[in-house]
Amino acid sequence: MIRIIFIFIVLLASVLLGIFLQKDPGYVLITLNKWTIETTLWVAIIGFIVAFFAMYFFTSLLSWVLGLPGAWKRWLAKRRVRKARAKTRQGLIEFSEGHWQNAKNHLIKALPGTDTPLLNYLTAARAAQELGDYKLRDDYLRDAQQSMPEAKIAVELTQAQLQLANQQWEQALATLKHLQDLAPNHPYVLKLLSKLYEQVRDWPQLIALLPELRRHQVITGADYLRLQQHAYLEALLDSIKHNHPDAVDEFFTTRPKALAYNPEIIAVYSHYLLKQERNSEAETLLRRTLVKQFNEELISLYGQTKDAKLKFAEEQLNDHPHSSALLLCLGRLSKTKNLWGKARSYFEKSIQLSPSPEAYLELGTLLEHLNDREQASEAFHQGLLLITKNSRPTLRSN
Repeated sequence: MIRIIFIFIVLLASVLLGIFLQKDPGYVLITLNKWTIETTLWVAIIGFIVAFFAMYFFTSLLSWVLGLPGAWKRWLAKRRVRKARAKTRQGLIEFSEGHWQNAKNHLIKALPGTDTPLLNYLTAARAAQELGDYKLRDDYLRDAQQSMPEAKIAVELTQAQLQLANQQWEQALATLKHLQDLAPNHPYVLKLLSKLYEQVRDWPQLIALLPELRRHQVITGADYLRLQQHAYLEALLDSIKHNHPDAVDEFFTTRPKALAYNPEIIAVYSHYLLKQERNSEAETLLRRTLVKQFNEELISLYGQTKDAKLKFAEEQLNDHPHSSALLLCLGRLSKTKNLWGKARSYFEKSIQLSPSPEAYLELGTLLEHLNDREQASEAFHQGLLLITKNSRPTLRSN
């Protein structure tokens, strides 16, 4: 609408100007040195307009001609970028498909014109690792760092990932320690460190790292509890293996509250106490833990403790009448107190619920002690059958 009004005004002005010039065409005289130009105002205006457009066209043409070299360079640059992007896309597709050599070649060839050199170098480094060329991998990582110095953390994280995948533990540790200096609370650095310590079985270092993992929510919930339990359990086993009694006891007593009644850790430490003939300590620990939470392995261990209390074990039967491990424990405790009939009954009930070589062995030993050799032989035979059945290899049918 505005354009229509504007055009109407221009046309109206042109008509009025034409009428005015028709009545009085005016007179224009231009003198330059010996040259003199005389004309009407109307012709002068038209000449001025023609001259203006001619000059505008000439300057535009001159500007276009002078700009041709720059335009050519820009066109070539855009063409290089397009080709580089196409090669980069092709390289990324080939990398995803597992064509490592082709992917590496396309990504590197795209470098002169690419606007993503960091991506090209890092992906090419991964491809080089898949090809087993670790020197070339490190060269690409170094080039990636030089192409974008501000991406140092990203480059070194990739380097650490590749070193971990290639089981280069010492190099990975050095890289991750350097990353910790650059970014002390970086979640992914902490996560990779935890994986490294777990792989090399450096349990003290992993345990020391656990608070940082929780504080920065690198691992949370059930995953954190599993990692914590695994680290403390393996550290306890290593300490026992190296036979340092004071260190074992100190480590066990300083375990976190979350693991105070952990069945696996309690079982390992109880085994250790029994081997050390510290039966009273083992009995107290097992009993207190079983009061908190019943566990089949722990009640079985309790039955092997010399200081175990038959009355306490019988009280557990009220809440766990169908536990074969508890019945086996009761049979063993009754046997140590020469309660032969009660022991036999418990062993037989345990076998009825869940037959096990241990229960058959205990029953056979008891029957042998009672001079019932035929029944004892049958119990030993059944126990042996269970052992051979569990260890028999499975044959595949074609």
